[in-house]
Order: sequence, then structure tokens, then C-alpha cells
Amino acid sequence: MRISTAGFQNRTLDLIQQKQADLARTQEQLASGQRLTSSADDPAAAARGVALDSALEQVTRYQSNIQRVRERLVGEEAALDEVTDVLNNVRQLAVQAGGSAIDASAAQAIAGQIRSQLADLYGIANRQGADGQALFGGTRAVDQAFSATGTGITYHGNGQSRDVRIGPGHSVADGDTGRAVFMDIPVGVTVQADPTNTGTAALTGVSVDATATPSDLPWTVQFAGGDWTVTGDSGAVLGTGSYASDEAFVVNGVSLQFANAPADGDRFTLQPAGQQDVFSRLDQIATALEGFDGSSAGRAQLTTVLYAGLEQVETATDHIIDTRASVGNRLQSLDRAESSHEGVAVELMSTLSELRDVDIAEAASRLSLQITALEAAQQTLVRVQGLSLFRLL
Repeated sequence: MRISTAGFQNRTLDLIQQKQADLARTQEQLASGQRLTSSADDPAAAARGVALDSALEQVTRYQSNIQRVRERLVGEEAALDEVTDVLNNVRQLAVQAGGSAIDASAAQAIAGQIRSQLADLYGIANRQGADGQALFGGTRAVDQAFSATGTGITYHGNGQSRDVRIGPGHSVADGDTGRAVFMDIPVGVTVQADPTNTGTAALTGVSVDATATPSDLPWTVQFAGGDWTVTGDSGAVLGTGSYASDEAFVVNGVSLQFANAPADGDRFTLQPAGQQDVFSRLDQIATALEGFDGSSAGRAQLTTVLYAGLEQVETATDHIIDTRASVGNRLQSLDRAESSHEGVAVELMSTLSELRDVDIAEAASRLSLQITALEAAQQTLVRVQGLSLFRLL
């Protein structure tokens, strides 16, 4: 086979250029630390790397969501802890106010302290998150969740919580609404004294049998001639009997107990179970204390209000504790999800490293071989170009 000098030289030049290209690619890999400098280097590995990048970005988004939800839940947990402290303080003040030695001046002082606690409660309920929005405003963007008006409490948020995705098929509410935390607090049946009562009878106990279904509410409990009579909302008489101080009587599964002596015509109203906001309950306790005139009849009125108030403060405290437990459970879910995502992220980055990162030792050895091969090709070209008969003349 006859090979021309020009053909041999062209083929050697092509070989040198190929060696130079291989050498340049290896040098680029060593300089960048990446094995895949372009998708053409390994199309299959490049495609898999794109898929892994997408998965890693999704994990990063989940972790970002977890951090954002954790910030709000930690803020809510701290706020609920302070609410519990407020309610405990109010309970202690109410117990103190229920003492027989309290006079009108002391009642006014305690009322002032409860008003102060109520102001603190408003401040906590209107607390803002890191985004400047009300922590208990639900999904509505408001900077203040509650405001007090002449007719009661106005809630400016909504009843919807924001569910945030923290994993595949796993969402967590980033908070609780002010309506759920402070407004819709369940209360049992309550008894209210008529403001025109002149006797000293005061409510000391009310309970409902678990199997009872009292109807025709609200009821009126009236005292006359040493007897009690319970009348339904329709006017029907539901029960009657002789009154004795500190002796309970039962009507349709509802047990009622009063202390001291009622005057003829004194009345109490039994309201059905329902819901009440915690702000109104504290306001009612403070108002009753502010209106206490030190009289025996006034003390009976106050005792009835304080009994119902203490019951509802206890219920509100339990409600807040349950809500705080729910927040704690969600924080635990965030911790578990975050730990899982961290493990997945490590695996994804390890796989991506295997696909893309260059093996320094292997690349350095390959670079040395490629340099040797290039030098050999260059020497071959030099020697071939030196083959000429003119050198023998």
C-alpha cells in the first residue's frame, strides 16, 4: 500500500489535533472539577443529572417552606404560652375577688388588674409575624387581628389557615386563626343572676349529666316562699321543690346548687351551652367587680358572675393548652420532615457528585498519558518531515 507524504502528514496532523483536544478537555475538567463539561461528554449522565437537579430543587423548596412555617409556629407557641400566663393571673385574681372579706374598694383594684391583663391579651392576640402580618389573622393580610368596639369584639382576619407543603403529599398549617384560638371557645351551660335580685343567694354549682339533653332553654330559676321553680323558655314548669342552702336540686339532668337565702322573686337564668370569646369573659368579670357596691345582694351577684367566670376561664385555659399541643405536634412534624429532606439532599448531592465531579487522581494520570501521546505524535511528525532523499545529496 502506497501512502503519500502529504497524506501521512495530514493524518498525523489530525491525530495531533485530536490529542490536543483530548488534552484540553482533561485540563478543563481538572480546572473546573467537573467531569461533564458539556452534555456531549456523557448524554445519559447529563440527562440523569438534570433530573437529579430538579429533585434537589424540590427538596430545597420544601426546606424553605419548613423554615417559614417553623418561624410562624414558634411565634404562635410563644404567644399561646403568654396567653396561658394571662389566664392564670386572671384566675388567681378572680379567686381573690371571691373572698368574703373583699369590699368595693378592693373589688375596684382587682378589676383594674384584670383590665390590665385584658389589655395584655389584646396585645398578644394582635401580635405580628416576621412578615408584618397578624399572627392570628388567618389567610387574610391584616396587621391587626382584633379590635374592641362599643358593642364587643371585631375580628379582622378570617377562619382559614394556610396549609404549606413540606413534603410529597404532606402539608402543615402554618398557624391557627384568631377565631379558633380566642373566639370559638366552647362553654357549658351558664347561670346568670337577675340584676334586680335583692336576696343573698348565689350560685355555687352547676353541672349537666353526660346523658342529659336539656331542652326548652333558656330556663328561669325563681325563688318564692322558700321554694324554687324552674320554668322553660316556653313557660312550661320543668320542676319545683323546697329550697335549702348548699343543697343541690336536679331538673332534667341539670344539677343546680345555691348558697345563702334568696328573696321572694329572685331569679336566675340558665343559658344553653355555646361558644364565647375569651375577651368578653374577662370583660364581664371586670365589669362585675367594678359594679360591686359592697352590699349583701351585690356580693351574691358578684359570686354568681365569678363562679361562671372561673369555669369559663378554666375552659379557655384548657382550650389554649390543647391548641399549643397541636402547635407542638406540627413542630415535631417539621423536624421529622426536615431530617428526612436533609438525608435525601445528601444522597442526591452524592449521586450528582459521582455523575459530574472529576476523579482528580484519574484525570491527572490521564493528563500525563495524553501529554506523552501528544509529544510522541509531534515527534513522529518531525521525524517524518525529515525523511527526504535530498538530505543524502
